[in-house]
Amino acid sequence: MTCTTFRVAATVLATLTTLTAPATAHAQQTTPIGARPSSTALRAHGTQSSGSDRMRGFMLGVHSIAAPGLTLGGGEVDGEFITKFGAGAGVTIGYGITRVFSGFASLDVAKQNTAADVEPAGSWGLSHFEVGARANIPLGTSSTVPYLTASVGRRAMAARTTNEDGEQFDSAITGPMIGLGGGIEHFFSQSMALDAGIGVGYGKFNNVKFGEEEYDPKANATTSIRLRLGVNWRPGGRRS
Repeated sequence: MTCTTFRVAATVLATLTTLTAPATAHAQQTTPIGARPSSTALRAHGTQSSGSDRMRGFMLGVHSIAAPGLTLGGGEVDGEFITKFGAGAGVTIGYGITRVFSGFASLDVAKQNTAADVEPAGSWGLSHFEVGARANIPLGTSSTVPYLTASVGRRAMAARTTNEDGEQFDSAITGPMIGLGGGIEHFFSQSMALDAGIGVGYGKFNNVKFGEEEYDPKANATTSIRLRLGVNWRPGGRRS
């Protein structure tokens, strides 16, 4: 009787051991509530934080631009003043207030020649100066950031021109503008990113100066487009 009881007890003990072994192993692998996270978890959290924090603070960008030509007409403009496609460069400074919203100021210049039979003929510098706001769109990954911009500013066209008599003089055409744009910023390191986008400026050129002559041409509103490709530096990403 005693031996039989011992064998039954041993069998029950072996069965319980077999059943509880997987549960014990699972419990050992699960981190208890309130336990300190592992270093791997801390590193993963730090990576996610840096993706957000690097959009804050100072930003400096340099870029090349491609600008289709402009057509200026109406009002006191004699016929149409037309320029051709040109390329140039620019610079942008900004400051990220949050990971979504930031402010910026931008200046770019593109070289454009006048079309055939346009007076005054010359090689014109088309410049845009803007001050505006940027909103990052929460799509994609932390390393790829789509965005939209809105701005106000001023456009100017300036050149050393030649009239039909062969005389040279300084010319300038200027006016206010509003701007809209968008693009994608893609980080290839913690603090450096490629920036590709488009900017559209709209407004009237309300001041023309040809040599000593200066007046408001009362011209029609025009739209200027710039395609942009450049690199942005965000030191906040390195700090993160």
